[in-house]
Amino acid sequence: MNGLARKILKNIPSMVSNPRRAWRLLSRRLVPVGVVWTDPDVYQVVGSRTFGRAPRVTLVEAFPGIASVDVSVLRAFDRSIETSLTPHEALALSAIVRFTNPKRVLEIGTFDGNTTLNLAANAPPDAVITTVDLPPNWTGAFTYEVPHALDNFTGPASAAAQFRNTAYATRIKQVYGDSAAIDWAGLGGPFDLIFIDGSHSYEYVRSDTTNAFACLAEGGLVIWHDYGMIEDVSRAVDELDGTASVFAVRGTRLAVGKPR
Repeated sequence: MNGLARKILKNIPSMVSNPRRAWRLLSRRLVPVGVVWTDPDVYQVVGSRTFGRAPRVTLVEAFPGIASVDVSVLRAFDRSIETSLTPHEALALSAIVRFTNPKRVLEIGTFDGNTTLNLAANAPPDAVITTVDLPPNWTGAFTYEVPHALDNFTGPASAAAQFRNTAYATRIKQVYGDSAAIDWAGLGGPFDLIFIDGSHSYEYVRSDTTNAFACLAEGGLVIWHDYGMIEDVSRAVDELDGTASVFAVRGTRLAVGKPR
């Protein structure tokens, strides 16, 4: 008998004695509408289960031995709830980096540089982190059509702000350009780890994913953010079925893939 079944059986007497309270708790678990309104941090995790077919596994199941890894998560709470990784996601991504020791890392979508900073802080001392974002003077023209809701241009004020004046800045290479139009072959690959968190529209995620696998080193990993929560991201990743092994990290919006 699994843990969930045991928990249900244990609580049957309480449910029978107070069915109204039991229904309220169960309905909130099944349809957490109140969470959406009162606690968007929690809903990020709940919403990450909406889309996507990839199996969900714990980080420890996916990377045996990672439980013994210690990581550094810098400026853990200096992040935007609307556009950044959650602290737990930053912890999970940092653990993957520390565990796999990538020497060449590529990030698509710099934003304010918080994730970039943590990639650098947990990669080996001689690693190079290349991060790509739209230029500060971007005119607004995309290679592919992007729905307004998925237009996440950060603007010149915030781009790379969190790593610019740190000890890790010398190990970070900032590249400006549209990820669907830049020359990926000139970015410095092949890369051991590629983190995709740029435009979340389907065409861009598909393009970024195709380019990522084309410049991935043997044994390398591709990681996507917002898998399970944003339909376009999830659909583009799910289309890899058969050509790559993909799983979602439980409790996060991260999906991890590697060529079959």
